[in-house]
Amino acid sequence: LKVDGVAVSLRYQEGKLTLGATRGDGERGDDITANLRTVRNIPLQLSAHAPPLVEVRGEVYMTNAELIRLNEVRREADETLFANPRNATAGSLKLLDPRLCGKRRLLFVAHGLGESQGLEATSYTETLEKLKLLGVPISPWNAIYESIEDVIEHARRWEHQRNSLDFQTDGLVVKVDDLSQRARLGARTKSPRWVIAFKYEAEQAVTRIDSISVQ
Repeated sequence: LKVDGVAVSLRYQEGKLTLGATRGDGERGDDITANLRTVRNIPLQLSAHAPPLVEVRGEVYMTNAELIRLNEVRREADETLFANPRNATAGSLKLLDPRLCGKRRLLFVAHGLGESQGLEATSYTETLEKLKLLGVPISPWNAIYESIEDVIEHARRWEHQRNSLDFQTDGLVVKVDDLSQRARLGARTKSPRWVIAFKYEAEQAVTRIDSISVQ
């Protein structure tokens, strides 16, 4: 599932979280380690036998229920409401006071691996399982299929199921599982050939304008 949040990288050295950063422009991001330390399901220390170095890539997000709670607090304080969970997440990670960020009950889910030393795997599925054993949260909705027809059926099924989740998702990410095949496929100028995002059409609804105030 393509979680609609903010992409971050978590760097662990000897099992300890030493750096957390935004994706930025792909080469340089913002150091938001202090705020990421307050995300309740990000481990500050990996479990025993952690590799010397592992960079976990994933998404920080806010649940729909938390957005409702946060906006109720902001409404009582006569503050501007957040339009959606992603905006609320991005705003929270930019806060200068980590204690305020910690009050917003953000969550993290891993979807990949960056630089690593000592974490060996032959497939994406194996990589995620090893991250899970280290205490890193991964999505319970990941699935692996042998045929593209099954992948398409999975995408169609989730197009109808996604509104049953308590977080926003705007599609799926389809990846080649075998890491050796990924290496052979390589990359284009701006993106790898072994992964593609399948996005759902934007949801639409009919509404009514009750009034217009002209300044």
